[in-house]
Amino acid sequence: MTQRLDSSSPGLRERKRRDTKEQILTRAIASFRKLGIRGAHLGEIARVSGVSQATLYNYFPNKSALAEAWVRGEIDQALRAMSAELEARGLRRAMRSFCRELAAVACGHEDTPVRLEAWRESGRARIQPLRSDHPLVKALARWQKSERVRRDIDAAAIAMILMESVEGGLIDGLRQALDAPALAQVLRTRVDLILDGARKRNERVAAPLASRTPAANQAPAADKAPVADKSPVANKAPAANKAPAANKETVVGWATRPVRSR
Repeated sequence: MTQRLDSSSPGLRERKRRDTKEQILTRAIASFRKLGIRGAHLGEIARVSGVSQATLYNYFPNKSALAEAWVRGEIDQALRAMSAELEARGLRRAMRSFCRELAAVACGHEDTPVRLEAWRESGRARIQPLRSDHPLVKALARWQKSERVRRDIDAAAIAMILMESVEGGLIDGLRQALDAPALAQVLRTRVDLILDGARKRNERVAAPLASRTPAANQAPAADKAPVADKSPVANKAPAANKAPAANKETVVGWATRPVRSR
């Protein structure tokens, strides 16, 4: 016997909240692309979303929250879509695929100026830290357990560093109007640098051999001359005893008189 879900069911309420939030965000993105971030108004976004402005504030307290949900939501959505790949493939290979996917999404619309405006509105740093159930945090935690990633740094902290680096590369790429392949390469370079630093200490990339050994044709340094002995010179004659002065004078008041040496 199946159990019917009424409007008071927690599962149904949660699903309705997700649908409402997604609808508001979809209408907001369309308004941003048409009018720009500054030109869009929350009251109009609420109207076209079929909700009151008070209801909109329950999901997004201000326009910055909507802008952040758009641009950072695309990053999180691309990662969540690759959660299975993060489990099945190596972390580095999965992250490189993520860079290509994100670059394709960012360059797939003629809305670069609006995207840059959205990034400025939302700010460079994430307000909320990544949760432990985030796909990237979970993947890094698995790699830490298998001792492929250093364990002295929390997995969520490494994931935040990765995401902030990706966001910075994405913003720089949009400013330079890079195409999708060039932007993917920028993101991949940043990801590789972070993952190299996250390796176990005994697996990090060693310095080039040339920087640690002398060049083949380099002549050995000449032997340094021994340091001169700081002891007294052997042939140096000792200082002669000074003879007492023959006519040493002592001062007595305003007169002087000679003192004969004995």
